Amino acid sequence: MIPRVRIEMARPRRGRRWIGCLALVGALSSCQIGLPPPLLSSLQATGEYGYADLALGDDRYQVSYLGPSQRSLRAADARKEINEAESTQAFDFALWRAAQIAQAQGFAGFRVSNVRTNVDSLVDDYYDPFYGPGFYPNRRFGGPIGPYWGPYGGPSPYLYTQTRVVIDVALLRSLDAGDYDTSATIERLAKAYPGATGSAPPPAG
Repeated sequence: MIPRVRIEMARPRRGRRWIGCLALVGALSSCQIGLPPPLLSSLQATGEYGYADLALGDDRYQVSYLGPSQRSLRAADARKEINEAESTQAFDFALWRAAQIAQAQGFAGFRVSNVRTNVDSLVDDYYDPFYGPGFYPNRRFGGPIGPYWGPYGGPSPYLYTQTRVVIDVALLRSLDAGDYDTSATIERLAKAYPGATGSAPPPAG
């Protein structure tokens, strides 16, 4: 009878241990699958991408935007395409942040000068040759697992890039040709990048 009592007492403990483990796994999973911060976030808040601004005095600012890291093929055409897309997006978000600053201080618009673009690249040395950056069902071996890219131990076909754009901004009470209208810039970029501020885009129509 004694062994039987010990077994009956041990089972609830084992069950409680499993419940505790499952709860911990669930908590960790919920943290891992949480949505990333919006694209139009401060770099200080995300630590990986976002805007930063520096007041220079006399209604002038230096505004920068660091885009998210992107993985692409190392081929020249692929690199050119993604670099152009990243540069455009980073400039747009720097522009958007400048418009936010102008709006918060009641300025009608702003002027942009001295645009600087920098692209950092990092070769992806660890990769699975059976997975590419996208799904290509018409490629050789391109079934549900993706296309075949080469043998293990071969050179990596992938590259990580991250683009930063820095602009100088002068806030304006009145606008001249080539200047940016504050409200129009915010409206245009909000339509071009729905959800970038974290709020749901308005319904169409």
